[in-house]
Amino acid sequence: MEEPWLTTSELLAHWRDLVQGDLPHASLRIGDVEAAIAAHEEILPMPFVRRNYSWTDNYYGLRLPDSRARELLIASLRQADFIGILRQTEWYFRPLAEMVLSYYRIQPQRMFYAFANYYASKSHEFYEYFAETPTLLVGGKADRLREVLERRYGWRRIVGTVYQWDWHELDHAIAEMDQHQYRLALVSAGVAGKILTAHAKQTGHVGIDFGSGSDNCIQADMDGLYAWDWQKFPKYSWPDGEHVASAPDFGAGENGGANA
Repeated sequence: MEEPWLTTSELLAHWRDLVQGDLPHASLRIGDVEAAIAAHEEILPMPFVRRNYSWTDNYYGLRLPDSRARELLIASLRQADFIGILRQTEWYFRPLAEMVLSYYRIQPQRMFYAFANYYASKSHEFYEYFAETPTLLVGGKADRLREVLERRYGWRRIVGTVYQWDWHELDHAIAEMDQHQYRLALVSAGVAGKILTAHAKQTGHVGIDFGSGSDNCIQADMDGLYAWDWQKFPKYSWPDGEHVASAPDFGAGENGGANA
């Protein structure tokens, strides 16, 4: 019998225990973009992908078709111990993610809801569990996140930050990660972040695909609030803060809603 998906509190407890041990681990999430990249030219023909996705000519420097990006993403998903997917039933959300897992024979130990990162970032436990963990922050807003975590939440063992925004920065980010000694990597870097999260595991660390959890933490602080008290959904902005995209609908709670 298939095991039930991990709840956010269960996921946090697993992460806490993992960073206290010495085993490597990766928790990755598959959104609609990752599912499309993994599926293009294999599950979905490229003309279909172009008709249904508006970003195929430039997604943070990534242009489809790109067989290297697809293979790197698939290899990273195969490294994942826990994988999060969406619960929403539109074909490009849960159905396509499940097709990707089945087609490539990817069998993680456990599954969880792909927006658990968001709910984790709104919990007291997240900030308590990792305040003393040697942590590396990876992503376009890593420096800002570090400042908030240290000032507002009292994190004392952030060992460094690695900037990653454009797909073409991926190799440089991997090399930069290898310059740091850390136990936990919190990665908020889109599609490239999946590869970087898996790289953390491959080099003996715990990698967590934190995604919009960073936005939630940072934007709550901008309103002068702790993340658990903030009642808005995060907006996604470029590192310069000048370009803003709408946030997704996170649904009716941890188990998901109509749209993601």
